[in-house]
Amino acid sequence: MKARAILLVIGSLGLVGMLALSWAAGNGAAQAAQIEQATAVSGEFITVTVKPGESLATYATRYGVTGSALLAVNELLDPDTISPGQVIIIPVLKTFTPSLTTPFFYTVQAGDTLFSIGANFEIPFDVIAAANGLADTTATAGKTILIPAGPHVHIVAKGENLETIALRYDLRLSFLQKANPGVTNPSQLFVGQRIHIPILYGAKPVPIPVGTPAPTSTATPAPTAAGVVAGSFITVVVQEGDSLLVLTQRYGVSASAILNVNPELRLNPGQMFPGDVIVIPIAATFTPSLSTPFFYTVAPGDTVLSIATKFEMASDTLILANPKASFAAGATILVPAGPHVYIVKEGDTLEIIASRYVVTTDFIIRANPSINTLGFIFVGQKIVIPTRIDAAPIPFP
Repeated sequence: MKARAILLVIGSLGLVGMLALSWAAGNGAAQAAQIEQATAVSGEFITVTVKPGESLATYATRYGVTGSALLAVNELLDPDTISPGQVIIIPVLKTFTPSLTTPFFYTVQAGDTLFSIGANFEIPFDVIAAANGLADTTATAGKTILIPAGPHVHIVAKGENLETIALRYDLRLSFLQKANPGVTNPSQLFVGQRIHIPILYGAKPVPIPVGTPAPTSTATPAPTAAGVVAGSFITVVVQEGDSLLVLTQRYGVSASAILNVNPELRLNPGQMFPGDVIVIPIAATFTPSLSTPFFYTVAPGDTVLSIATKFEMASDTLILANPKASFAAGATILVPAGPHVYIVKEGDTLEIIASRYVVTTDFIIRANPSINTLGFIFVGQKIVIPTRIDAAPIPFP
């Protein structure tokens, strides 16, 4: 397969002709021309080695190409036949020229982080991390990484409206409106508003100047290498399965407070897309708390279980709050607002536990049906302390 891939990458006219015929049957005439042009320019397509869990759909999204184009260039009849270790050709020109619509490669500079790189190229940092198999936000100077085709997030600057943003990305205004249903008036955007730019399949490259950062909101400073600016509001990238309710429980912040600092969600709070950046109106901190979220730097020897036990929390809760974290030493993770799980020790009473968390005994009893109305508890018993919304920080003992 590798030798065959090399021949294909060199780019014979027979391959280009086959691609043009394959795509002409669908919507691929323009894509065929794009691939033919790319081959003519350099003759070098991107090649990838399949990793466990990846599929043609993974590559279609990452590189902004159609499934039919991938099938054609790799002479595959069944998209489910690829396997780990197999070399797959991506019919996209390999380039280091930054683009707002197509993938490109970037050499990490000294001082770069995934956050700063993402800000420069208007793409969420975790999208870059996923495309390169990176477990945290650090970036090694001199290393070459892939900047995927999208999705992008454009942060509105002074004087911009939806039409000017559509022109920036070479999009139809109607397309951008459909992708951002929370925008009711295309002419009235606010500075710092986040506009979702979906992945464009088979798009032409739209150049972006190297080293020109995207406009950023002054309300939320760019994170440091650790991913957190102490004292600033927390910003999160929406993951699959996230919702407004999930965020309120994870961060202990009311839905109204989140909507207040994310006006684009007010019209339809259910319109959250994976890759969107949401502001959580609570100050980022590394100070442990029994009632509010905080960040923690994983120490050597730490495990998910030991961290969860240390901060009186179920392991699953910690994992769900950090879906892409490696939990390796040095990584920064979020310890969510709750729920907490307290294990009864000798001498504990329900009143002592309630006092520890600054709640009432009735609050604990309602959340733990196994505790009878007399409040009897026993050593080793697990007591659930639900997440409290908009609670004051309670320093961890």
